[in-house]
Amino acid sequence: MLNYEAIDIPFNHRHTCWFCGEPSNAAVNFPSRPSAVLAHTPLQLPACQECKTIASSCVTDSVWDLQLQVTNALMKRYAKHLGIGVNWTKQELAETQLEGTSFKGFTDSAWMMYEIAKGRVDFSGWPLALNGVPLDIIDDSYGFEFDGARFINFQTAVDFYQKSESLNKHLFDELVALLGQKQLAYALRIARLYPSITKRQAEKVLAEIALQQSDKDAIFRDNSQTSPLLAVKAVCVEDVREVNIHGETAQPKAIVWVMSRNIRTLAQLQQCEDAFFDEHEHLGGVIAFQLYHGVQLYLEARQDINWCEQDDPNQPLWLGE
Repeated sequence: MLNYEAIDIPFNHRHTCWFCGEPSNAAVNFPSRPSAVLAHTPLQLPACQECKTIASSCVTDSVWDLQLQVTNALMKRYAKHLGIGVNWTKQELAETQLEGTSFKGFTDSAWMMYEIAKGRVDFSGWPLALNGVPLDIIDDSYGFEFDGARFINFQTAVDFYQKSESLNKHLFDELVALLGQKQLAYALRIARLYPSITKRQAEKVLAEIALQQSDKDAIFRDNSQTSPLLAVKAVCVEDVREVNIHGETAQPKAIVWVMSRNIRTLAQLQQCEDAFFDEHEHLGGVIAFQLYHGVQLYLEARQDINWCEQDDPNQPLWLGE
């Protein structure tokens, strides 16, 4: 028989469910059965009756995985309520002129339902401690994170968005299969454009997206054969001099960045534009743009062989001297 210890409850969370933040009137004993891998004292967690019922059907050896499973079950159960915040704003609901008693009841209570559901699934409990001693329990749960939410897995996320936003299931499922996990945001944008679409129309949309993906993959394959390599050689910034071009300046740090990656043309620089701004975003948008603009002008000037030989102070470095 397991001896459960009640976790410490902060004063501002007294009588609060550890899983969803609602008033608690029950408790969840974790784990529900003896575990050979449990590295801490069996815990008693305050819970509302709904979360306790959900937790009783969860099988896991991780308290963090239990928390994730309960939260995802709530998201699934209240998907329609959570979808209100996607399709409406509070002001839009207040100003809507829907007629009929049922519609009036919806507009009066919808935002409140959304806020309650949102508050419950966003609640993350409080740090676990026993008798004032924090529990050092590593969060070993896994999941899929998207748009600030954490799901048990990718399919759970797909099912949630389909239900919460009443997306066309056939279209959305096929978009996800076509675009994959990394392009879930794109799949959502397309599916949201066609909430009410026939299967025939959906097939036309899917055919168009498939063609776009095919073209994109072809371009990527072509570029991969000519794209500059990343960090192919070491260049010391102290050896590089700034270059003035028509009143603009190419800074040494930007010149080093392109040199070290064997970027010699504007086309090659454009292929690496995202990487350049990602690496320099810590400097701020204005400075990063100035660096990029300066090196653009520099590479453009270097297309003139005579200019390189007569006016480029870094020409020996380009020649490997």
